[in-house]
Amino acid sequence: MENKTNIKFYKSMKNIIGVPIKLIFKPVVTGEENIPVKPYILVGNHKSFWDVPLVALYIEDNIHYMAKKELFKNKLLKFIFESLGAYPINREGIDVSAIKETIKLLNSNNTICIFPEGTRNKTENIILPFKSGITKIAKKTNSLILPFGISGDYKHNGNLKIKFGEPIDLNKMDINDEYLEYSVKRLIKMK
Repeated sequence: MENKTNIKFYKSMKNIIGVPIKLIFKPVVTGEENIPVKPYILVGNHKSFWDVPLVALYIEDNIHYMAKKELFKNKLLKFIFESLGAYPINREGIDVSAIKETIKLLNSNNTICIFPEGTRNKTENIILPFKSGITKIAKKTNSLILPFGISGDYKHNGNLKIKFGEPIDLNKMDINDEYLEYSVKRLIKMK
C-alpha cells in the first residue's frame, strides 16, 4: 500500500473543519502535555464521525487513520481519505494488509490513530469491546500508546471533552488490549 497523504491538503482540512468544531462544540481538552514525540498509536473510543477531526485538531503531526474499507469504494471519497492519511481495513476477520501498513507507517516515524471498537458506538454502553492486536503492533514497532477518551455530545453546549492519558510504554510495563480498553473507559468517566 502506497502512502498517498497530501500534507498541504491535510493541514488545510484540519484548519477548515477545526473552526466549526471549536466554535460550535467548544471542546474542553485535557492531557495535551501527555502527547509524546512520535511514533505512537492513539487509541480511543469512537462516538461520531467528528471524532477523527477532533483528535486531529490537538495533535501537531499529521495522523494516519484506519478506516473501514467501505469508505474507499467511491473514487472521490477514496482520493479524499487517502489524501488525509487514511487507509482501509476490512473489519471482517484479520486484515493482514492493514496490519502491515500500520507497522510500515509506525516504523517510518508516523502517528497512527485506531478506534479499536471497530465502529461508532451507538449504544448506551460507555464503550464497545475492543478488537485485539494493538499491543502486539506497539511491541513490534517499539511504539508508545497514547490513550484518549471522548465524552459529552457533539452539539452546542454538549459538554464535549477529550482527555489524553499518559503514554503507555510497553518496554516498561506489560499490558494487554483489555488494559487499553480499561484505560480509555477510565478517561471517558473522568470529570
